[in-house]
Amino acid sequence: MRRGICYKAYSTKKTFSGAAWTCHGDGGTLAMPRDAETNAFLISLYKSVDENAPFWIGLHDQLEEGSFQWVDGSALGTFTSWAPGEPNNFDGIEDCAVYVPNLKDKWNDGSCDLMLRFICQAAPGRP
Repeated sequence: MRRGICYKAYSTKKTFSGAAWTCHGDGGTLAMPRDAETNAFLISLYKSVDENAPFWIGLHDQLEEGSFQWVDGSALGTFTSWAPGEPNNFDGIEDCAVYVPNLKDKWNDGSCDLMLRFICQAAPGRP
């Protein structure tokens, strides 16, 4: 738990939408690292599950290319942790954000259909 929010890293692999549905079923959303401290915490959390595997976070630009938003519909904001040259929408199919260990734990945009591990967040006691 961090700042009243519970986080859970899943070792199972799902597409971005499958991961989002799993989080929703558990009463939460995909994790939304909106500041450097939360981002660092989530990196340590996913490394405790699998330090070499990429993980989905709750950020995408599926509605409008280049306009990233969190899964709760809010704007990206001022904090980002993109790897150099990212997001780049490689081959025109990269709309979902992922932590990538071999990019020094920075964010990358990837195809939403990739099967990846993921991190969920939920606030205890909230529906």
